[in-house]
Amino acid sequence: MLSIPLGLPEFKVIKQELHSYGYAIHVEKTETREHCPHCGFATSSVHDRRTRKVRDLAIFHQPVYLFVKVKRYRCWNCSHVFSASLESIQPNQHYTNRF
Repeated sequence: MLSIPLGLPEFKVIKQELHSYGYAIHVEKTETREHCPHCGFATSSVHDRRTRKVRDLAIFHQPVYLFVKVKRYRCWNCSHVFSASLESIQPNQHYTNRF
């Protein structure tokens, strides 16, 4: 399979697949620490992980879907659980900013 650079520096590519519906690219964020949006405390304690499917720009006229492993963190300072922030994808959106 052809390996295509993604052009989104916040992610590292785990796996690329070509399906009948287009390209499926599995990625995860390279940064392992996040700051709590409630109190600002820096944490690397992962609470759980979720996978988000988002649409990205087409490659060779084939649709591209990113399967993003999003880590959720627990803040040890204030006990809130929050998702990692993503520069390329806004919260509750099913497509990248550049799409």
